[in-house]
Amino acid sequence: MKADGLRHLSLKTGDLKATEAFYTSLLGLEVAFRHRGMIFLKSPGGEDLLDFCQVASRFDPEAGGLDHFGIHVDRKRFRTLKERLKAEKVELTGRRGQWGVYFRDPNGYTVEIYAD
Repeated sequence: MKADGLRHLSLKTGDLKATEAFYTSLLGLEVAFRHRGMIFLKSPGGEDLLDFCQVASRFDPEAGGLDHFGIHVDRKRFRTLKERLKAEKVELTGRRGQWGVYFRDPNGYTVEIYAD
């Protein structure tokens, strides 16, 4: 697989508004875009994204608040990689529209591959 790069990390939050205020007002990140129950923040001048997902249940940040990390690929490679994952019997645990799928790595982390 040739990825275009690690594009975002997705972390859990119990309060999107407080998280947004903290990262934008205090740390100077900018809102890149919003998606149902999520906010994507970017560093000024960068293409990296920090994604916070609203969760209803409590979680222990010390035990890990990572939801998933996303690897961006172009559309041609997305199709090829998705088929390769299926051929290797990697279970797809979810999808985001036509151009994004989720699966678990051998460590149990959720990984997303997606194309824009």
